[in-house]
Amino acid sequence: MKIVITGAGRGLGLELTTQALHQVDTVMATAREPEKSEGLNALLKKFPATLQIVKVDITAADAPKRIASAIDSWDCLDVVINNAGILREGMTLDDFQQSFHVNSVAPLFITKALFAKLRKSKHPRAIHISSLMGSIDDNSSGGHYAYRASKTALNMINKCLAVEETWLTSTVFHPGWVQTDMGGSNAPTSVQESAAGLLNAMDNVEKEDSGCFYDFRGDKIAW
Repeated sequence: MKIVITGAGRGLGLELTTQALHQVDTVMATAREPEKSEGLNALLKKFPATLQIVKVDITAADAPKRIASAIDSWDCLDVVINNAGILREGMTLDDFQQSFHVNSVAPLFITKALFAKLRKSKHPRAIHISSLMGSIDDNSSGGHYAYRASKTALNMINKCLAVEETWLTSTVFHPGWVQTDMGGSNAPTSVQESAAGLLNAMDNVEKEDSGCFYDFRGDKIAW
């Protein structure tokens, strides 16, 4: 299986890349500063034939084109995992603009740029890492306006893709509250558990799941 994973320099993205490579998958991993990722560079030494690293800021105007060009030699693309994301705590215009650009808009543009290769797969999938905090039904505490709104927007973008691109299985996943720089050390879910669950759930999504919202265990989440 051939996979593109964004935000692979650390945390969940790095673990998704690690586990995918150990499953003998071919992975193209993007990172904003891959030269600073000891884990990613260690993987490149261990899997030189199946790992490709692309240095890219996904908010750059040419990022989707650069990511697509990096897999130009591939016969197809089976899965794109839009994992890169940010959590901005503030309430400034910049907080909202950056949150929506990274968490909502970039995944759409990147997915669309990869359509040509995805169409050549027998089971093309777009997996977008969302959050339970993007669930309107679940919101009982408020706060985190920019992050919540941007993840809710990602959920709607996913639904639009599912409706319009009927050849593509497009789903959003909540990875759990994960022990990463974003989630913090008190989070109950390890990156290993989350990544394993996401990869397993991703392998099992079918056409009828397109447009839906799941957690990393494969359980459906209310919008």
